[in-house]
Amino acid sequence: MTGQVLRHIPPEDGSRHNEPPALPPILGHFRQLGGSGGMRTRRLTVARYEEIQRRLAEGRGIREIARALGCSRTTVREVRDGMRVSPAHLPQRTDPPWMLQLDWPQVIQDLGMGHPMKLIWEEQAQTLTTYSNFFKQFYRKFPEYRQPTVTAREFTAGERVEVDWAGDPIEWIDLKTGEVHSTSVFVAGLGFSQLAFARATPDMKGTHWLACHRRMYEYYGGVPAVTVPDCLKQGVLKCHIYDPDINPGYAQLAAHYSTSVVPARPGRPQDKSIVEGLVKLVMRYVRFRYRRHHFTSVAEINRALSECIEKINDRQHTRFGVSRRERFQTMERAALKPLPATAFEEAEWTRPKLHPDCYLTVDRALYSAPHIHRGKVLDVKLTENQVEIYLDLELLAIHPRDRRHGGYRTKIDAHFPPASQAYYEATPQNLLSQARFIDATVHALVDELFKADVYGSLRRVQGLVRSCTKEIRECGREAAIEHIRGAIATMRRFGKVRVPYFKQLLTDARRKKIKPDAGREIVRRPGNPMLRHAAESVTTAEPLAAAANQGSLPL
Repeated sequence: MTGQVLRHIPPEDGSRHNEPPALPPILGHFRQLGGSGGMRTRRLTVARYEEIQRRLAEGRGIREIARALGCSRTTVREVRDGMRVSPAHLPQRTDPPWMLQLDWPQVIQDLGMGHPMKLIWEEQAQTLTTYSNFFKQFYRKFPEYRQPTVTAREFTAGERVEVDWAGDPIEWIDLKTGEVHSTSVFVAGLGFSQLAFARATPDMKGTHWLACHRRMYEYYGGVPAVTVPDCLKQGVLKCHIYDPDINPGYAQLAAHYSTSVVPARPGRPQDKSIVEGLVKLVMRYVRFRYRRHHFTSVAEINRALSECIEKINDRQHTRFGVSRRERFQTMERAALKPLPATAFEEAEWTRPKLHPDCYLTVDRALYSAPHIHRGKVLDVKLTENQVEIYLDLELLAIHPRDRRHGGYRTKIDAHFPPASQAYYEATPQNLLSQARFIDATVHALVDELFKADVYGSLRRVQGLVRSCTKEIRECGREAAIEHIRGAIATMRRFGKVRVPYFKQLLTDARRKKIKPDAGREIVRRPGNPMLRHAAESVTTAEPLAAAANQGSLPL
């Protein structure tokens, strides 16, 4: 057909030659929609009305204007003849009579506080109109509150569950102290049936995060194939779009329940849109139902959450046509994995650094670890009753968990170097025990010093005990005990209990010379040049001996 020219052949029945040929059915449909033109016409807006007037003022034809602006020739002709006015001058649409009976500022205020629109309709307009007509007229009257559209997602039964913390806490008042506390709300929802679960906890710590997961799986009676959390530290140590680092405790929970942890992308709440919607639904429902109620405990908040969750799950879903619970019971429950035979023990993992004092800080408490690992980052597992310290999967220490949160220290003496061990052993009880094993006189002296001033005498007692131990090691126990008793008696007699004086007395006792008796005969060794009389006899005898020797010499 390339190169051929199509020409209009007039009919043989003598009809007019300028009559256009019959249009195909589809073009005829567009003519019916758009008037006399062969294309679908556009709605007459203020801008298009002004453009028609401008082109008419320029002297352009009706057919040309209709073809250029995509409107019918009738519309152009009515604008030219003044039969159609500008849309800007059309009368505003009047509100239905039932809208005059509502307090719209109160409706906007409740909606701004986060209350669901359906609950507002149930309270204020259920007897006046239907819910669909209510929100349509609301968005027509207040278009600035219209929410953007989202992409719908479909999941198979038992495929996934999405979990998250609610952003706004629920407060409760302690009746004894009047103090106001805040609780965090854990919310979860299955992907297929959207069955909701919620639980309030005192905080968002890892143990409560894992405990909420355990309660969630028990509530569902099974485990989905995929668990989708947010990128929070209790679940993800380091966020990455392709390969995130999962928290060790969270990874152990996933392995125990045979589920895969697939975190949502950072800053992409649409990856877990089901739980995001449930968070809004649950929190708005609870706040609206209990807006005039003050909670007094976390248990009371959990009872309120359970009541609201049951109502939400038993209410008919708009899209499903049945309730969430019915859809779960009939279609999804059988697709979940069975629960493990043993319950999961919640454990929180942290990676603190072992400080130079051989302590690491975990949950505002201090625990000791071997001093040879000072300066290293260790793995700490926190369970309900104990603290386990690891280095590259090697268990280094186990401590009972301290929940006092006052900077208290839990230590094992073997974790410290010898100097530190000696320092920690220098306690009044330990020094009294050492003094008792040395001698009763030493124990009595130490006891008197501690009764007078414990802290002021601590280092003095350390010196006395150390001097006694050294004396026993050098002189033997029998001789040392005699020296120690004599030194203590001397200090008591002169009222001078000092460590240097005690050391001097012990030294004097070791070096003490025996005094000679008065009637003892002094025997001097002859020939000693150091004796005076012996030296004189030697000096007088030497010349005589020399002369005798000279006389005996041969002439």
